[in-house]
Amino acid sequence: MTRVSLSQVDEHSASLEVTVDLTKETGSSEAYYQLSRITVPLNAPDIRALAQKLISASDITLEGQPLNWQLTQIDLPSDISQNEFMSDLSWPMTQFVFTATLPSVPKGSAAQLRAKFTGKFSFEEPIAISIKQTSSGRSLNRWLVRDQQSPTFALHPENLKSQQRTQQSENASEWLHYVWQGIIHIIPQGWDHALFVLGLFLGITQVRYLLIWITGFTIAHTVTLGLAAFGAIAVPASIIEPIIALSILWVAVENIFWRPSPWWRLIIVIAFGLIHGLGFASALSQLGLPSQGLVLALVSFNIGVELAQLAIILVAFVLLARWRNHPNWQRLIVTPGSAAIALIAGIILCQRVLG
Repeated sequence: MTRVSLSQVDEHSASLEVTVDLTKETGSSEAYYQLSRITVPLNAPDIRALAQKLISASDITLEGQPLNWQLTQIDLPSDISQNEFMSDLSWPMTQFVFTATLPSVPKGSAAQLRAKFTGKFSFEEPIAISIKQTSSGRSLNRWLVRDQQSPTFALHPENLKSQQRTQQSENASEWLHYVWQGIIHIIPQGWDHALFVLGLFLGITQVRYLLIWITGFTIAHTVTLGLAAFGAIAVPASIIEPIIALSILWVAVENIFWRPSPWWRLIIVIAFGLIHGLGFASALSQLGLPSQGLVLALVSFNIGVELAQLAIILVAFVLLARWRNHPNWQRLIVTPGSAAIALIAGIILCQRVLG
C-alpha cells in the first residue's frame, strides 16, 4: 500500500509525507534498486522528477485552493539488498517529504482540507491517509483508492455547524435525486429489467416464493452494483446487455414448458441478478458518481430500483388478482404472457448480439 501523512504543522504551514513503493513507477525492480543507490537524492534529477510527478498526482486543497508543495527530504530504501528488491515478498518503500504554506481563508470559514490521489502516478493501492492537526491533536484516518476524494477535514471545526446544515440539505436532495434515477431506470427506461420481474411474477405458485426470489435478486444485483461502482469489476456492456436479454428469455421459457422448483428458480434468479447488477452499474456510471457520498448514491439508486420493481409487482397483482385462483391460470395467463415476454426478449437478444 501507499502511506500518506498530511499534517497542519501550525496556522501557516503544512507537511506531507508520502511513503510509496516505486517499483511500478520506475519500470522494474532492477531500475528501482539502481535508483535507491543514489547517495544525495535531493540533488538527483531522476528522483526530483519522480517527486514532481508524485506531487502533481496529489490533489490536496484547502477551501478549494491547491497547496503549493516544496520537496524537502527524500529517504530511499538504501539499506535493502538487491535480492530483497527482486523478491515478490518485499516492498521497498521510499519516503518523500514536502512542505507548503497554507493560503489565507475567509474569516469564519471552517478551512476544509481535502485530498485525492490521481492516476498520474503509479500509487500502490490502497492508499492509507492520515490527516492531522498538530495543535489540537485531531486526526482523520481513511483508506482510499486512486481518484477517490478523502472526507473533508476542517481545520476550524467550530465554524462547521452552519456548513453542516447546508450539507445535510444537499445530501437530502442528492438522496432523492438518486432514488428517482433508480426508479426511472426501471420505469420507463429499463423495461428489459421490468420484463424480467414480470416473468418472475408469472412463474410463482405462492406469494412467499416471489418474495424470496425478489430478495435473492436484490441481494445479487446489489453486490455486483457495488463492486462495479467501486471499480472492483468491469465487464463491457456488449457482454452484459445480451445476457440480460437471455435471462428474460430463460425465465419466460421456463414458465411455458415446465414448472421449475422454487429453489432452482432462486438459483437462476441470483445468477442473473449478478448480471443485472452490472447493467445497473453501467446506468449509474452514466449519471456520474459523486466523489463524496458514493455509498449514499449507491443505496439511494438501489432503493429507487426496488421501489420500481415492487410497483410493477403490485400493479400486476391488482390487474390479475381475480385470475389468480382460476383453474386455467396457466393456460390463459401464464403461457400467453410468458410467450409475449419470450418473443420480446428474443428480439432484444438478436438486436444486442447483432448490433
